[in-house]
Amino acid sequence: MQYYQEITIIPDPDIAPYFIWSKLFIQLHIAFADIKNNHSIDSIGVSFPDYHYDDKNEQSSKLGLKLRLFAPSQKDLETLNLNDWLSRLMDYVHIKGIKEVGDKITGYVSVHRYRFKPLEVQVQSLAKKMEISNHKAIAIVAKRKAELNLPFIRMYSESNKSHYPLQILQQPCEEEITGRFNVYGMNGMSNHVTVPQW
Repeated sequence: MQYYQEITIIPDPDIAPYFIWSKLFIQLHIAFADIKNNHSIDSIGVSFPDYHYDDKNEQSSKLGLKLRLFAPSQKDLETLNLNDWLSRLMDYVHIKGIKEVGDKITGYVSVHRYRFKPLEVQVQSLAKKMEISNHKAIAIVAKRKAELNLPFIRMYSESNKSHYPLQILQQPCEEEITGRFNVYGMNGMSNHVTVPQW
């Protein structure tokens, strides 16, 4: 990842940052889908520089107020054209111009859309996959890790007209891993494509 752009939510005493995150990410999600469908670009990934998740004290978990978008080329970010997509939010966010990453990197992170299947779904899937009874599947599922209480952004689906939480798990990685991102600019739970961190 050679280029990046940074978005900062402007603090406002009358508007909660999570409300702005929601409006911001709904637009970004549409923009990422558009650039993938119309330009075959799925190489733009995001990170939250001030992200914090404390699994011992979930009350201190946060996204922060900054978002970075990374791309392997300046042209990818120019094609995305953040200023157009976020024009209605200009009173609430500050968008910096496209810059080279250069020697800022102190490490890498993988950012995931965290999705936890409800226990009933896990039981049914496991029972079917292993061809065992639901009773045995319940015993196995009960030993699995509990759902993480991660920072999230409230999203809205135009297709099914409902709200859903976009839970975000950001983890440090020791090396750069290249690949494709989903239409949230993130990984699913099984892949670990990274973006620079500093």
